[in-house]
Amino acid sequence: MNDPINQLPEDQASLLAALQDLVAQLKRPQVPAEDQLWTAEDIADYLKLSTDSTERRVVTRPDFPSPLQPCDTGPRAAKRWFAVDVRAWARKNASKLPTGRAGRKAA
Repeated sequence: MNDPINQLPEDQASLLAALQDLVAQLKRPQVPAEDQLWTAEDIADYLKLSTDSTERRVVTRPDFPSPLQPCDTGPRAAKRWFAVDVRAWARKNASKLPTGRAGRKAA
């Protein structure tokens, strides 16, 4: 049996493969907003700050939501925060958030 993708020109085959991958991703069950977990990088993207600033000046604040550590591998384990808690905290503390430096783009 011939694979129809193999019969297409290379650029069309790669486009078709990418579209099939996208469709497969969209068919996966979506995590409800209230159950989404964010990394420090996700929080930085949301707040339009660098990850470094977020890790040093935001998530360390005493009033910031407590992190969840998915595995107990010590203090270096990747921390996660519930997105809904971060969004609520950001709305409440919008005037107290650090601002990025002029001329620098958040990494």
